[in-house]
Amino acid sequence: MRYVVTVRQQPAGVRQSVERLSLKPAAYLQQLPRWLPPVAIAALFIAGLAVPGWAGAALLLVVAAFVAWLGILSWPALSPPSRLLRLAVPAALVALALWQGLR
Repeated sequence: MRYVVTVRQQPAGVRQSVERLSLKPAAYLQQLPRWLPPVAIAALFIAGLAVPGWAGAALLLVVAAFVAWLGILSWPALSPPSRLLRLAVPAALVALALWQGLR
């Protein structure tokens, strides 16, 4: 099963820019083996927890940015509880990154 990249008709301002800028990265992700992106994100998360200091925090922030990007792209199709979760996960990752950077 392949990922399908779709864009809504005439999104508003910032959303349109994010969707337009996301077309190439999303198309690239679609060409990768289906198992590779989740494994890479999991590896970055584990490495972020394992590496102390700001290096580990940077890895966790990469994971947070990726999760936030996916949340932004899927926002219009989500129900309110799902939207809350899409906000909570990147926020928790940023908090974890700050904790990792300060320890």
